Amino acid sequence: MEIQINNQQQMRRVEMAAGIEREIMRHAWIEVSRKRPLKAEHLERYEQELIWGEVSRNLEIEWTAEMVLRWKDKLNWNLFSRHAHGQAFTAEGIEALAPLWDWKDLTANPNVRMTIELVEKHTTKWDWTAMAWRSWEGYDAREFYAHFIERIPVAAFNGSKLHFALRQQEVERLWQEMNEE
Repeated sequence: MEIQINNQQQMRRVEMAAGIEREIMRHAWIEVSRKRPLKAEHLERYEQELIWGEVSRNLEIEWTAEMVLRWKDKLNWNLFSRHAHGQAFTAEGIEALAPLWDWKDLTANPNVRMTIELVEKHTTKWDWTAMAWRSWEGYDAREFYAHFIERIPVAAFNGSKLHFALRQQEVERLWQEMNEE
């Protein structure tokens, strides 16, 4: 009888150890998928092991349009559109992948350089509320606002980052003007 109890205890320990090992491995793949600078070779070789939701928001991957097209069915397009960066997020990459983007999340992605030309090309696809709330650091907010004033919802504008950027740029303009006299 005692032998049987020992065997059961050993079996539980083996099962527990196997569960711990699986959990450690799962967390390791999550971390690798989310935080490592994976290259196309890694994505190809470890396609089955990677956690693609985490790969989709990995800020360390320099995505090319070719890479995106290769793994388009594996990517979580909400996460990918909001977080990723690389060549796929240039005007050309955005154009090439236009049918695949989650446009609301792409609008909010700080890695997308919003040029007048890029925004004009897809005016009906951008989320204009998200546009008002994205970061405007490094942009001429006045030029953008003047060009797209009719697209930005009034309810989204007040208190937005675009509103703040416009005020700050006006402060700078006034200050320069005051000091030119």
